[in-house]
Amino acid sequence: MLEPKWWLLHVTVLAAVLVMLRLGLWQWHRANSASGGIQNYAYAFQWPLFAVFALVLWGKTLLEEVRRDPNAAPLSPGTPVVPGSPDTEIVRQPGVRVGISVPAPEAAADDPEVAAWNARLAALNAVTTAIESRGR
Repeated sequence: MLEPKWWLLHVTVLAAVLVMLRLGLWQWHRANSASGGIQNYAYAFQWPLFAVFALVLWGKTLLEEVRRDPNAAPLSPGTPVVPGSPDTEIVRQPGVRVGISVPAPEAAADDPEVAAWNARLAALNAVTTAIESRGR
């Protein structure tokens, strides 16, 4: 993170944060002037929030860079991601499925809501098919 590329990014983020804080101060002065209003007060609070968001995002980016394996080869754009290959990291959490083909859950045959929904879909499909066949 002390490479020239990172120094440029550090300076860019610092400049962006300073610009956002200055814009917030400018909006505060506009709100306190004769031509200011509630919208200027809103922007006066909004710009510092943007600056905090930029700092949090930058901190998360730096944290990810520190956690990254330095020996891992970067994937080039267009390289297919193969689940289970040593070049990829698959997040394994409840509700997260990456690169896994999962069959659709089977609904109970006696579920009235599912039966009603399937009947409605069948009716919509019939109407759509009829409209498409008339247009040909």
